[in-house]
Order: sequence, then structure tokens, then C-alpha cells
Amino acid sequence: MPIIIKDIEWSQTENTVTIKVPLRGIHHSKVDIFYSKLYIKASFEQYFFEVFLYKAIDPKTSTCTFTSTHILFELIKCETITWEHLELDIPKAEKQELKKSYIEEEHKRIQDEHSERLNKKSELKRLAVREQIALDANLREKIENIKKDEKENALKCMEITPQTNRTKIKNSQRKNAPLPPPRSSQTITVSFTPREFPTPCRESRLEEENAWLRKQAEARRSVGFISEDLRPEEHNPQFLKSKGDEFLRSRNYLGAVSAYSFGIKLNDKFADLYVGRAEAHFALGNYNKAITDCSTALELMKPEVPLNLRERALCIGTRGVALVKLGLIKEGIGELKASLTLVPNENFSLQLEEALDSLNNTD
Repeated sequence: MPIIIKDIEWSQTENTVTIKVPLRGIHHSKVDIFYSKLYIKASFEQYFFEVFLYKAIDPKTSTCTFTSTHILFELIKCETITWEHLELDIPKAEKQELKKSYIEEEHKRIQDEHSERLNKKSELKRLAVREQIALDANLREKIENIKKDEKENALKCMEITPQTNRTKIKNSQRKNAPLPPPRSSQTITVSFTPREFPTPCRESRLEEENAWLRKQAEARRSVGFISEDLRPEEHNPQFLKSKGDEFLRSRNYLGAVSAYSFGIKLNDKFADLYVGRAEAHFALGNYNKAITDCSTALELMKPEVPLNLRERALCIGTRGVALVKLGLIKEGIGELKASLTLVPNENFSLQLEEALDSLNNTD
């Protein structure tokens, strides 16, 4: 039987509801999350949490994040009102029926959105094909008109010259035509087909080599990003930042690191790329790399102005948590305090409390 989690904390404003669910020492990668307009569920190992919400929320704008000890639900209300309770007070049998209907409704919504995206993509493809056909037709028409004009001009020139004059000109051209010059010698340049492998083609097993190359490409695509798949117009640091942010939201951290890294190759002065890659490295447990990217981003965010205040606070706080994870607790505490003086952050506040407790226990 699962252990039902009831010792949660929740708070609200007129527009949002915040719920903190303890993780009981379980890593957040093992947590299964589901939420819809009126129902939230989280299950991990033998623990289970669910709540039938008092009023509806917006699943698209609501978020779920993790700390080392809690699951944090940031829910956006559909109505700007204060809830009397967090959960509906209804019988257990009715809850089971509602749960079934909520899950079916959410699955249907996701399927409908997927179908809508596919239909939109198909329509865009059909529109592009029609436009290309129209362009090809116009090009063919222009070419035919040019041919027609050239033909008419040539016929007019032939009509101006009398037939006898044309015959004399042709005969004189045959008599006085110079002999063609001897053929000139040329050098033929031979180039070899580029190969991925150092062995000559006659000694290689082409099919097996191609199979290996396909496996490597599939392995790179499995993380969600490969630069060779980008169109020329997508080789843009801003596009790659958006791609990395998308992977980060979907927890595809390897894909996010790849997208941010390729963007940095194109422009190594774009601070937001380092900020995003630091967050992805931190999620993967690459704390040294996260610290390096945070430090680089802070160097690029100079001069320090109000416009980059929030990003600077995020970098300093992330660097502080990474230092704590690496055992440098005192240095991490200093970074976390510096971050919180710039911008308050609940997650960093919790990390600071845990670091202080760990330091006191060590002493």
C-alpha cells in the first residue's frame, strides 16, 4: 500500500497557489508528476500525494520545480479570488470518479494539442508547396517569354537582309573562314572523395562503416539536439537559446547543454547562453562546469545595472549551491547570502538554511 503524504504546506495570493510537498529523501528524478485544471498527483517509490483542488488552475502557465527536500507547485488561478480551502471536501468514491474523468480530460487535451500542431504543420507544408509551384510557373513563363522575344528578333533580322545578300555573305564566309587553332593542352586535377575513416576505400567495409555513422548520428539525436539538423537560418544564437530553454523546461538537460554550447560557438559574448548552460549542468550534477559558466556569465554582465540584476542574482545563487554540493560550504554560504541581498529567492533561502545547518553540525 502506498504511503499517503499529508504533511504539506500551502499558501496563496489572489492569483497563485503554492504547495510544498516533502520528498522524504527521494531524488527528484524518481518523481512522477501529473496535474490538470482541478487535480494534482505526485508519486515516488512508496509515497503518494494527490489533491482535488478547490478551484480551477491554468495547467499551461503553472509550474512544478524541485529543491533537494521538496516539490514546489506554483499554480496560476483561473479566477482572481481567495480560496477558502485547498481541497474539495467530497466522499472517496466521488474522488475516484473525478480522478478518472480529470485524467481522461487531460489526456484528451494533450492529444488534441498534438493533433492541432500536426495539422498546422501539414497546412504550412501545403502552403509552401503551393507557393513553390507558383514561383516555378512564373519562372517558366518568364523563360518562355524571353525565348519568344529572341526568336522574333532573330526573324526580323533575317527579313531585313535580302536573300541574295545572305547567300553571298554565307559563300564569302566559307571561303575566308580561318582554320581552327590546334587544341590547347590542359591539366586535369584529380580530387579524392572525402571519407570519415582513415583507411582506403578498397580496404574498408563500406556498409558497416555507414551503419556505424548512422548509429552515432542517432545517439546524438537521442539527446534532442544535433547541429547538422539545423537549417541555415537557424544558426542563430538567439534561436539556439530558445531551443536550449525548451529542452531545459522539458528536463532534457543533455539536449539543453548541446544547444547552449553550439550557440556559444557562434557567439561567446552572449551571457544568457552561459546562464542557461549553467542551469543544465547543475541539473546533471556537473557542479564544476556550472560554477565556470556562472562566473563567465557574471563577467559578461558588466557593467552591473538593474536590467541584469535578476540574472546576476541567479548566477551567484547557482554558484553558491554548486559550491555547497562540492563541499565548499563556507564559500557557498557567502555566495547564497550575496544572491539573496540582490533578489529574494525561496529556493536559495532553503539552500542557505540547509547549508548553515550542515556547517553547524560539522563544527
